[in-house]
Amino acid sequence: MERNDRVVLSSVDPLGYATVSLAVFRFGAVLVPVNPRMGPYELAHILSETRPRLVICNAATLQTMLKACDLVQRAPLPLFMTLDEKASSIPFAEELALSEPLLHCEKMAADETAMIVYTAAMDGYPLGAQLTHGSLFYDSVSFASQSFEEGGTDSETLFSLLPLFHSYGFTNGFLVPLTAGVPCILLGTSMRGRAVADLMAHYKPTQIISVPAIFHGLVKPLFERPECCHRIRNLTSGGIGISGKLLDVYQEKLGLTISEGYGLTEASPVVTWNGLDRPPKFGTVGPPLSCCQVKIVGDQGEEVSPGKEGEVLVKGSNLFSGYLNRPGQTRKSFVDGWFRTGDLGRLDTEGYLTLTGIKKDMINVFGLKAYPKEIEKLLKHQPDIASATIRGEWHQRDGEIVAGDIYLRPGSTMNEKIFFDWCRRHISPYKIPRSIRIHSPLPASFSRTGNRQEEE
Repeated sequence: MERNDRVVLSSVDPLGYATVSLAVFRFGAVLVPVNPRMGPYELAHILSETRPRLVICNAATLQTMLKACDLVQRAPLPLFMTLDEKASSIPFAEELALSEPLLHCEKMAADETAMIVYTAAMDGYPLGAQLTHGSLFYDSVSFASQSFEEGGTDSETLFSLLPLFHSYGFTNGFLVPLTAGVPCILLGTSMRGRAVADLMAHYKPTQIISVPAIFHGLVKPLFERPECCHRIRNLTSGGIGISGKLLDVYQEKLGLTISEGYGLTEASPVVTWNGLDRPPKFGTVGPPLSCCQVKIVGDQGEEVSPGKEGEVLVKGSNLFSGYLNRPGQTRKSFVDGWFRTGDLGRLDTEGYLTLTGIKKDMINVFGLKAYPKEIEKLLKHQPDIASATIRGEWHQRDGEIVAGDIYLRPGSTMNEKIFFDWCRRHISPYKIPRSIRIHSPLPASFSRTGNRQEEE
C-alpha cells in the first residue's frame, strides 16, 4: 500500500474497525467506510468512484463485495482481505501478525484527504464527501474540549454505542476520546440493554454517547439497576431528534441529562452541541462548536434575525474539502464559503440552534439518511419494476419510514413477497420501503413523471 491509496472498509466489528482505520491513516492512505449491510448496487457506485486498491470486509459480506466488483467491471480488481475469519483464497488480517511492523508514520497536511464518506444522494447517487485530516482534527478537538474537563480525563470512561462506519460514531465515539486521552469502550449498536448495564456495573462509565433508539432501550435496565448510573455525568444523543418525553423519563426516573447535538457528514460531523461547558437548553441542539460558525438565511440568501426560521449554513475548519469527482455539486453547495446544509432552523439570541425541518428531499430513518431518488434508482435494477415513487411517511412507533408506489413492467406478476425478498438481498435495510403499493403495468396511453398523469 502507498500514500493516497483508497481502502474500502466494511465491518461491524468495532475493535477491528478501529485498528484498521488507524493503520490506514498511519501510512497516509484514504479510508472509505461503508455500511456492511449495503447491497451490491450501492457498493458498485462507491467502488467505481473511489477505485480502491484494497477492500477489507467481514467474511460474511465478501460475496456481496465480489458481486459489486463484477458490476463495476473494472480491471484490475482490488486486493481483498477478511477481518474476522479466514475465507478461501483471501488473505486474513491476522496473518499480518507474521509480517514486519510498520514503524514509519506518514506526515499528512491538514488539507489532505483522510476519509471519503458517502452521503447526500439527492440526485440519485450518493456523493463522496472528502473529509480532511484537518477537518477531523478540529472537530474532534473542539468536541473533546466541551466534553471533558482539562486535567480530569484520568477519571473519565466513555461508552460508545454507535457504529464506526457512521461519521457520528467514528468521530464522536472514537476519535474524540482518543484526542482527550480518555478510555473508550466500543460497544456498537447490537448489544441488548441488560448486557450494557452489566458492562456499566464493571467499567463504571462517566459518559455514554448513542442515538435515541438505544437510549430508549436502556431505560428499563438502568431503572432496575440504578447503581450502574452513579458515575454518569452526561449522555450525548445525535443522528435524529430526541423526544421531550424521553428526556423527561431520564431526568425524572434516573436523574440523568441527555445532551443533544447536530451535525452532518460534510462537517466531520458535529456542528452544534449542548456541551458541558455551558448550561444546556432542552429543545435545542446547542450552540456551534468553537471550530465553526452557524447562520440562518432566508429564501433570497439574506441573513435573518434571531428567532426567524431559514436554512442553516455552516462555515469552519471542520468542513470537508468537496465532493469526490463532483466540482459542480461542490460549488452549488457553498455560498461565499458557507456550506448549505439543506436543514431548516432558527438561532436564539445566545446562539443556540433549534431545528425546525428539512429543505432537502430526505427521509431520516433512525438517524440514517435515505434519499428518495437514490432508492428509486436502486429499485429499477429489479427486472419486474418499471419505475417507483418513494416518499417518507410517519409511523406512530418508529417515526419516519420509507414508503412508495411500485409500477410493474408489462407481463410482470411480482407480489410483495418477491419484492421484499429482492430488497433484502440488494439494498441496505434502512432504505427498503416499509409500506408499498404495487401497481399493475400502466396502459400505453399513460406516462409518469413523479405522479401518474395522462398524456396530452
